Amino acid sequence: MTVSDAPVIEAHGLSKTFGQVAALRDVSLTVSPGEIVVLLGLSGSGKTTLLRHLNGLETPTDGRLRVLGEDMAALRGGDLRRLRGRIGMVFQQFHLVGRLTVLENVLTGALAGLRGPRLGIASYPREHRRRALTQLDRVGLLDKSYQRADTLSGGQQQRVAIARALMQQPEILLADEPVASLDPESSDQVMSLLQEIAAERQLTVICSLHQVEIALAWGRRIVGMRSGSVVLDTPAADLTREAAMRIYGRVAASLAEAK
Repeated sequence: MTVSDAPVIEAHGLSKTFGQVAALRDVSLTVSPGEIVVLLGLSGSGKTTLLRHLNGLETPTDGRLRVLGEDMAALRGGDLRRLRGRIGMVFQQFHLVGRLTVLENVLTGALAGLRGPRLGIASYPREHRRRALTQLDRVGLLDKSYQRADTLSGGQQQRVAIARALMQQPEILLADEPVASLDPESSDQVMSLLQEIAAERQLTVICSLHQVEIALAWGRRIVGMRSGSVVLDTPAADLTREAAMRIYGRVAASLAEAK
């Protein structure tokens, strides 16, 4: 994968309302190729809504958004599906099919590039099966390939979800609270894995979190969100825990009003 200097994400004045509720308020954000960005804030701060805009699941009420050079407002049908194929997604609740094997769950990550329905591992091309096994090996679960997904621990299921996202060979990986339901040890394993894979594949990673300690330990850039607004945007190395905690308090609200 070749990394250019052009931003992979450019949001300008992005706003989104659901009825009377403002989910995003005048959000502007530019992300360069290969950046690891943490969206930090409480539940309801706008993190998930922003991520859903980045992969085209939501359209803004106002503002402009370009992802991988494409104007999101102009994309429809097949063009939007093709762009989504370049963007991997990891969710808090894993979204695996429990009765299917680990390998078949990973294979579903390639469905966007295949025609027709697939039923069973053998229905996928041999090259896809080989690639799925390679992804499982990378996340340390090759020995679980033919085990039912619902027999795995939470941390293992999240690693399967990461392998599934990697089947798309994405240029951007979005992770929505990927460790919110995991114990501390599993959280550390998952976040370390995401960091390693991002470096290996020159992936741009946008990850939403609400845990300050994890964000500071793992992120390279912290974008703080509160009430749908960006209230802080700084390198993680320049941010103390005390300053990060302001995202959750009245100080952050004052910062947003002062902009």
